[in-house]
Amino acid sequence: MGWLAQELRTARHAAGLTQAQAADLLGVSAPAVQRSEAGRRIANKKVVDGYVEELGLDAELAAARWAAARRNTKARRALTGAPAPRLVSTEDGLSDALVRLWEKADRPRPMAMQQLVEPLYQADKETYAFLSKSAADRIIRKQQLPSKVTQLCSYLAACGVPEARFPVWIRAYARVQEAKRKEAAAAKRAAADKRREWSGWYGRTRADLILVSVGHEPVERFPRSTTASWTVRCTRCGHVSRTRLDDVLHKEFACQNCGNAGTLGGAVDLHA
Repeated sequence: MGWLAQELRTARHAAGLTQAQAADLLGVSAPAVQRSEAGRRIANKKVVDGYVEELGLDAELAAARWAAARRNTKARRALTGAPAPRLVSTEDGLSDALVRLWEKADRPRPMAMQQLVEPLYQADKETYAFLSKSAADRIIRKQQLPSKVTQLCSYLAACGVPEARFPVWIRAYARVQEAKRKEAAAAKRAAADKRREWSGWYGRTRADLILVSVGHEPVERFPRSTTASWTVRCTRCGHVSRTRLDDVLHKEFACQNCGNAGTLGGAVDLHA
């Protein structure tokens, strides 16, 4: 839009007209001329055609500038919504922000990104990592994040980010990695707590009581895991089957032979 606005201003100045005089000549309002020459929005096609017909603006140049402005406007509208790098704290947020960088860089092809960064990597391997076209493509498609800080720097360089802006992105990357580590540690602790919950005498007794409450009894010792297979027997018909405690707790469990389901919850407090 900036180039189009500049051409409009140049044509008006060459004609020796003020914006108000140009508006009268073109048959449009003065604000319409002001907006068109300001370049903050794409000029109306009628206004551009008026500059061609009345002010001598080259028709081919006007058409090319107007088409380019329309393309740029569409590209800006299509930018991925993303937080500023200083506000990034999640994997999704970082992924969106990196895609938005690529879009603002006019969507370079992955091979072009690889070729652009290759000399930087060869000259400074402490700052940059090799950015393959496949890695760039996966980052663009939000299938992965950069594998390390140096690959992040290579991606930033490929998107035209100056080195002075690298630190804010590196801090965002560090926050995301720290959040991932904390999440993984929390999941590991939760899994360990669950294993401990069902591993001792109390867990075995509780599991047996739950099984009895659905009209069954254990044929073998509880395997100390709610997701492991467990051989059980129906107390009504004696049918032996394999199940998991998770299925007993979270599904409508009943004997496959006689339909015996007991009264789950009545014989044992599942949350004790």
